[in-house]
Amino acid sequence: MKRVIEVIPPEGTRQFNDADLPLAIGSGPDAQIPIPDGDTVAAWLAESRGYLFLQAVETAAPVFHNDEHLQRSAWIKSGDITRIGNTLLLWALAGDRVEIKVQRAGEVSLTPPSLSPLDSSDEENGPARDERKSLPRIGPRVQRFRNKGRWFTAGILLLLLVFAAAFLLSAQRIEVAVQPEPDSLSVSGFPLAFKIGHSLLALNGTYTVQAEKAGYQKLSEQLVVSAESERHAVFVMEKLPGMVDITTRPVAGVSVFVDDRLLGVTPLIDQEIAAGEHLLRLELDRYLPLEQQLLVTGGGEQQVVEVELQPGWGTLILTSEPVGATVNQGDQILGTTPLTAELMAGEIVVHLRKEGFLPAELAVNVTAGGQAAPKPVQLEPVPAEVRLRSVPAGAIVEVAGRFVGTTPLTLSLPVRDQKEIRLSLAGSKPKTIRRSFVSGGPQDITIHLDPLYGTILLSTDPVDATLFIDGKKHGPATGRLRLTTREHQLKIQADGFETATRTVLPKDGHNQQIEVRLRKNGEPVQPVIAPGKQQKGKFIALGPGAIQMGAARREPGRRANEQERTVQLARPFLLAVYPVSNAEYRRFRPEHRSGKVGRLTLDGDKQPVVNISWDDAARYCNWLSAQDGLPPFYVMEGETMVAGSPANRGYRLPTEAEWSFAARMAGRQERARYPWVGRFPPGKPSGNFGDESASTILPLVLRGYNDGFAVTSPVGSFPKNSGGFFDLGGNVSQWCHDWYTAYAGIGEQKTLADSMGPKTGSHHVVRGSSWRDATITTLRLSYRGYGKGGRDDIGFRVARYMK
Repeated sequence: MKRVIEVIPPEGTRQFNDADLPLAIGSGPDAQIPIPDGDTVAAWLAESRGYLFLQAVETAAPVFHNDEHLQRSAWIKSGDITRIGNTLLLWALAGDRVEIKVQRAGEVSLTPPSLSPLDSSDEENGPARDERKSLPRIGPRVQRFRNKGRWFTAGILLLLLVFAAAFLLSAQRIEVAVQPEPDSLSVSGFPLAFKIGHSLLALNGTYTVQAEKAGYQKLSEQLVVSAESERHAVFVMEKLPGMVDITTRPVAGVSVFVDDRLLGVTPLIDQEIAAGEHLLRLELDRYLPLEQQLLVTGGGEQQVVEVELQPGWGTLILTSEPVGATVNQGDQILGTTPLTAELMAGEIVVHLRKEGFLPAELAVNVTAGGQAAPKPVQLEPVPAEVRLRSVPAGAIVEVAGRFVGTTPLTLSLPVRDQKEIRLSLAGSKPKTIRRSFVSGGPQDITIHLDPLYGTILLSTDPVDATLFIDGKKHGPATGRLRLTTREHQLKIQADGFETATRTVLPKDGHNQQIEVRLRKNGEPVQPVIAPGKQQKGKFIALGPGAIQMGAARREPGRRANEQERTVQLARPFLLAVYPVSNAEYRRFRPEHRSGKVGRLTLDGDKQPVVNISWDDAARYCNWLSAQDGLPPFYVMEGETMVAGSPANRGYRLPTEAEWSFAARMAGRQERARYPWVGRFPPGKPSGNFGDESASTILPLVLRGYNDGFAVTSPVGSFPKNSGGFFDLGGNVSQWCHDWYTAYAGIGEQKTLADSMGPKTGSHHVVRGSSWRDATITTLRLSYRGYGKGGRDDIGFRVARYMK
């Protein structure tokens, strides 16, 4: 069938056909037949066996079809009227055309007949004119009386018609809906109102709507009729409450809550509960709380609710090895193992204690109505107390490869297994013992370490000078010295000469040649001259020149922040040969201490200063400038040191490009890749890296490489590079002037002149490897780090422009 369906709402006609069915009636974007009331779909228009029918949506606003409350569905006939809220749907069916007019209820046009009821005649029921002519005549007096009666009746009828017309013109039609459909419905009040079906025709005033239905509360509600009144009044009758009995199994005495209101304890009989859905909650100690929906039918009907509670406890079966351990849950003693106990369900923690054994803790998940039987708890015996000392003292102690301290110390060791104890001390041969221990103590163990020796060939000028080793007089200075392989302080004295000191580190099986020339008393000190100018300390002049920063993409160990870029060093500069030492830094800040790593000091006078921030390094540069009468390079900006403008000749930190030039290009034709000559890893000791001497304190070391220093070494302990600089690779990483950036942009790869890095940032560049580094990535000279605060492996060296 090719049916055409026209929907005619006030805003314009819409047209559909059978293929569009079903059509939604309501409001919102999904409704094809729109109504202004409500906020969802209220009904559907559908087709079955060629006929149209209307079906209401139960959860939406009530639908009245031909003044009957539509509960499910109804067939559509021409002339039907459907009401949803204040909207009317007028149905007209003619052949294959269906017309649906949508209009507000107040918009219905009422047109009375053209003739007055008094003017119309009923020819079928009235007497025929000819028959009236044949009736017997009456007398004039009787005729006059009859005429007067007719006029009186006509006047009464006219008054009634006038009153009816006035009432019709003034009265308002109100649709009255009572849900559910009542058994009886009445409306009372003044002025008089007329009930026509489900409608009320009434003048302005206050009326009382009364309704009754079996199983519901009696309805008595006021209805105010005025010009502003809604044309649709809906009243809802409330069901009578239900009578509910509540019982529980397997026990009574359960607290019952309905909608969080305590109703009492079971058994509960004839509890009056309002009709509808409620939340029923039952609680009893040691049982699982229960919540469920309670649907009360109401209407005075009797309901019985039976609920079975589930136990809230489970059984714990616990044993231990050995047995006899006391078991506690919090402050409650549950018994001794082997143990069977009832515990409330949940994740619980129990503690086991037995004399001669360490306390044990066990977390167990106990399920309601179930059994938890974890595997036996293995109790560990109380560990042995071992007092360990070494001769000489101060040896590093490792137990099973883990650092535990230095001798003398007291150890707490497990007694079940044999333990490996290793002692190592600078200048002594490491020693390892393997022992098992018994509970109790203390137990004393003394281990003698065999010394390791190296040879120092010392020659002095004058040859008759006297030598002191570690503060003790040795005798003639010139000669062969056999010393343990640890750091020693040598002091050489002679009459008429100034005293000289040296720090030596003998190496096992190696000879070291040391020559010392004493200055005569009063002999002037030969200054160290940088090209063109005398300096305090030792500097090397560099530039002009160019450096290609970064590394090739295929270089092993390369990181993403090492893009290649060229920097021109147009302005000649001076760069310190050595990093700043602790002694030099303490001239500026006497209270500074570089600290320790374990028991190994970082604070020796000749060791590089560490554990200082970038800002503190910049403050040292300003202090050094003041000592030499130079302008300060840095100025304070809030809490941060920043470069002044323009860049002057004051001392400063080297730029990243200057550091790279000194490390990679100074004295060379091609860029250096590592701080040593050759490939990775390094061969002979060429710098202080993460070596085997630091294996007890570092997670990763260079296997087979031993530079003799577990932490920082005195500055200049290893060969200088081709440019004449010490410790540009190894010992400590070093602060640079620049703020850090990854240099990922293409614009950063162009050639720059005297680049001092980004103008702002949150971290500063750190260049060079340290005593902690042992990988191919970090030991390359192109490696770029960054940081904010001080670390035990970051120091610095100073630089300045020559002019």
